Amino acid sequence: MAKEGHDLHPKAVGRLSLQSLTWLRDRQIPAQPIAYSVAFEYQHNLLQDLVKQVDYLENSNELNDDALDQLFLEFVLTKYIDFEGFNKSVTEIVEDTGTAVVEARNQLKEFRTFLKLANLKLEEITSKPQQELVSHLIQNTSVTYKSITTLENHLSTVMAEMRVLQKKYVRMQKQAQQDQLTGLLNRNSLQSAFQRLNSDEQVQEMSLVVADIDLFKRFNDEHGHTIGDKVIKLVADTLRSNLKGSDIISRYGGEEFVVILPNTKLKDASNLMNSIRQRIANLSFINKATEKKIDSITMSFGLSSLKPDDNFHSLFDRADKALYRSKQNGRNCVSCEQ
Repeated sequence: MAKEGHDLHPKAVGRLSLQSLTWLRDRQIPAQPIAYSVAFEYQHNLLQDLVKQVDYLENSNELNDDALDQLFLEFVLTKYIDFEGFNKSVTEIVEDTGTAVVEARNQLKEFRTFLKLANLKLEEITSKPQQELVSHLIQNTSVTYKSITTLENHLSTVMAEMRVLQKKYVRMQKQAQQDQLTGLLNRNSLQSAFQRLNSDEQVQEMSLVVADIDLFKRFNDEHGHTIGDKVIKLVADTLRSNLKGSDIISRYGGEEFVVILPNTKLKDASNLMNSIRQRIANLSFINKATEKKIDSITMSFGLSSLKPDDNFHSLFDRADKALYRSKQNGRNCVSCEQ
């Protein structure tokens, strides 16, 4: 189920293709299908979130094959596939097929029992004029019985394969929605989650949090990207373990996280984030390569509260401005929208 795309003139496609190949060549990235798809969308410059993420990864020297695979799943694949609609179709097909298989197997089982009884009855007939007919009927019922048994087994195999296909699709869908490093929702999935919550009548109010690890580049510069990834995962785990099930947590990109708190007042959200901020400030671990203790991990927060005329971007922008004030105020603090 393809999403509506953007029509391009053949000359424009050719120009973008050449630019994409050149871009990949300059970065010494093989023009494999996935890498080329990401490069093409990057050059096309319509998926702004993709462009920002590619620029961030390139600036932090993290633009590698794994990153390109994740970018493809998160941005390119979701552009052309309606995952929600397709998943619904696959589920309906599997359920309908399952119902049909069960009914067919029950009917075949009854027919097989009938054939077995008929075969026994035919064997009881001893009249010589009827023996040739009886022999023919016995032979055919035996063949039909075997065919039905084979068909039953085939239907069972088909049903099992359908369920395996559905599981693989669900896994692919989950990968497209998750951040590869932390397992949190990615940027695209976050906006979809916001839309669902915003249209839910049981959600009366909502707070949004934009959080950023302070001076994160320092961890990468001083200790390497492996330690930087460790810090990101520690922060992600701390956020996840201190929020309730209905809250939405996302790695928005790099060292930035976004949290949506449904049915939470701004003041309560601020108190919660201050508690989490203190927990993060107490995090530490040992760099096994150098035996040095890694601590001084802090995080700044900006909060906003949903207004009647808000969309995701307006709500996010106010929280982002509040985050900027936290940075100006010395970092490691929580600021709410003014």
